[in-house]
Amino acid sequence: MERDELRQFISQASWFSGAPDAVLEALTDAASLRDYDPGGFVWTTGQITRDVYGLVSGLLRFSMASAMGQEFALIDWEPGAGLGEQALGIDAPNMLEVRVLAPSLLVVIPAQVLLEQGENWPTLYRNLFRAGWENTRGLYEILSAMLFYPLKARVAGRVLVLIDDHGHRVDEGVLLDIKLSQNDFARLAMGSRQRVNGIFRDWDKQGLVESRGDYLLIKDVDGLQREMVPFE
Repeated sequence: MERDELRQFISQASWFSGAPDAVLEALTDAASLRDYDPGGFVWTTGQITRDVYGLVSGLLRFSMASAMGQEFALIDWEPGAGLGEQALGIDAPNMLEVRVLAPSLLVVIPAQVLLEQGENWPTLYRNLFRAGWENTRGLYEILSAMLFYPLKARVAGRVLVLIDDHGHRVDEGVLLDIKLSQNDFARLAMGSRQRVNGIFRDWDKQGLVESRGDYLLIKDVDGLQREMVPFE
């Protein structure tokens, strides 16, 4: 990535919307590029981070992990996402981790540089507040699903969200162009792999969803939406 491309990527990030040229130049000068391999981590639970990141390419998973090795996936981040803003406000271990799902290229900027530029351009904090609230709202939606919806509805909800981001219309229905195993759906919906497997088998018999390796074909989107039934 050339310097002009790096500057353009930074300028297009929601955090830096409307940033003056001097701020963009300072951020570009301080930025570096870092490659991550699948299976690795940008940071792990308990690690203190002092950088902020922008995802240029690849796929990351933001998740919560227990000491027993259990994992609950909160969200998958795609190119353009910004992460690591907690380093701007606290010097404490991270409660969550970021796993690398596909070969990923990230822009890395020291948090101290952002703090310095925030003094020069306070609008940065308004942008960060908005981005932080959007993330928080998403977490509230996930928490609501965990509390009020059974596993089948949670899995259906995750599939429906993926349709918006990764769905492509084909003759038989909607094909998701992202590889996700039923193990992944178990993590995304906070359920066991065995129970999630059973749900997909039932949906296959009903003609709602068909597994094609690590890909999913949704044959009946309306039928899947009807699976979103809360606890009675």
